[in-house]
Parts: sequence; structure tokens; C-alpha cells
Amino acid sequence: MQTLYWKIHGETRTLVEKPFQSEAEMEKYIFANPDLLGDIYIIYRQIKTGQKQGIPDMLAVDQDARICIIELKNQPADEDILPQALGYAIWAETNPDSVKAIWLESKQKPENIQIDWDKLDIRLILVAPSFKNTVSRMAGKIGYPIDLVQIRRYSFEENEFISVEFIDEQPNTKVTTTKGVTTWDWDYYETEHGQEATAQFRKAVESIDVLVKKKGWNLPYKLNKYYVGFKFGSRVIFNVTWGGTYAWKLKFKLPKNLAVSFKGQDWEFQTYDDTFGEAIFRPLKKSPDIQELEHFFVESYKHVTGIG
Repeated sequence: MQTLYWKIHGETRTLVEKPFQSEAEMEKYIFANPDLLGDIYIIYRQIKTGQKQGIPDMLAVDQDARICIIELKNQPADEDILPQALGYAIWAETNPDSVKAIWLESKQKPENIQIDWDKLDIRLILVAPSFKNTVSRMAGKIGYPIDLVQIRRYSFEENEFISVEFIDEQPNTKVTTTKGVTTWDWDYYETEHGQEATAQFRKAVESIDVLVKKKGWNLPYKLNKYYVGFKFGSRVIFNVTWGGTYAWKLKFKLPKNLAVSFKGQDWEFQTYDDTFGEAIFRPLKKSPDIQELEHFFVESYKHVTGIG
């Protein structure tokens, strides 16, 4: 059994695990705190897919315009969760009109997210207090992007603490897929956006990486379909994102009031995305200097991590 300790004011406090009483309570908690699962936006709960497939717990979208199917287990999960999740993914992929109807009926949709309904991208997010080792090994054999997220709740007096751990796939797993998974890289960007725009985009990413290393921040970045994000745990702190075939922008996790009054020489504030809490800036030159936005990188880091 895992025990957590809280060191505060020179004293060590033991945190007592406070399990969710039911999957319904766990679902309600996740729905109210979706940032526990990273940068996603939940658009619906308890989606009915028909009697044979069952009912996936929640449906969401992420910043890569993927449909995220979230399945929750309020007990340690074994490999039986995988065929169930696979069934939900196949349902969504073969019934895009049903998913689109859910999207259209959602009262509040994420801004700046354009879903390709003719070629739906699916992502699976499985949540449980823990997973058997076999789950992570077998997850690599499912041809959809899949996240295994261990979430446990602890308490001390009136304080609550949440432990969130994203489980990596076991190394050296031979993958046999049911569906091709695209690897996003610079060659893909050049194919989609051209050499010149990709070169500018890449320069921005590499300049930010230099700044991150100079600050001593541990923020690895990853190429995705529509953006390159610098992540702290499961949260993207700032990212370089495509805004069209040749256009690109910078996004920062910032309070709105810090960004709206900005006026610069190389950058201008464009808009604020309330869904993901991001300030969006567009370059005014082909090779803008990111140093003009250095204070936003610092404030974003403080805002998300609480460090500084």
C-alpha cells in the first residue's frame, strides 16, 4: 500500500488515502477537474453507443483535435479493460456522425478546434487507481493512442491531495496494431505546411528549447499533429501551434489579464482561449525574437507549476 507524507512547517504529516466511493463519484470528480488528465475538454458524459458496445464514461477533445474516449475504473484495472476500450474506439471511428451529433449538441465547444469528421482521430484515456503490469504491455498492441492514468485521492484534515501518474508503455514491446498510428515529425510538417513555414516554426521551437534549458526547467517537448508542446507532467505550459497551412502562433497558459494589454515589435496578442486558458500571440515577422515574450514564458511556468 502506498503512503504519502506531507512536509509542512518543519512537520511531517501522514496523508490517508481517501478512495472514491463509486465510479459515479470518481466520474463526477474527473468531470469537475478535467485538468487532472492534461489538456482536454470534456464535451459529454455517459455517451450511449448501443446495447452491445456499452456506455463509455466520458467523451472529450484534446488540443490535437482528437476525440478522447475516457473510461474509468474505481478499482485496480487488469487487461479486461482493453477490449472494452477498443470497442468504444471502433464505435467512434465507424460512427463519426454519432460523435459529430454529440459535438454539435454540446453547449460549450472548445475554441480553435477543427475536427476532421472524414478522418476521425481517436485517443483512449483509461483511468484507475492502479493497473496490472500486463495492461501497459498489452496497450502497445492496440493501434490507437492510449493513456493509462493512475489517480488516487488522499486527505489530511480538510485538505485533499490527488496523485496522478501517467503509466508509460513497457519498453521493447513488439507492437501489432489494428490501426496505423502516425508519427508526427518535421518531414510531416514540411509535407503539410511547406519548407519555409516549417523552417520558421522549427526555429521558434528550438529557440524556446534554448530558453527552457537556460532557465533550468525540465520541460520536454513533443511534436504533435497541430502543435509542439512543452510539457510539465501532463500539462502543456506553452506551445508553438499551426494556425493554418503556413501560419503559426505561440500559446501560453496565462491568466487573461496578463496578456490582453501586450504590445510588441515582433509579436501581437491575438486572442484568449477560455477553454484551455491560453493566451495566443502571432508573429509580425518571419523570424521574430522570442526574447520579447520571455516574461510570458516565465509567468506561464509559474502559473502551471506554482514554482517561482
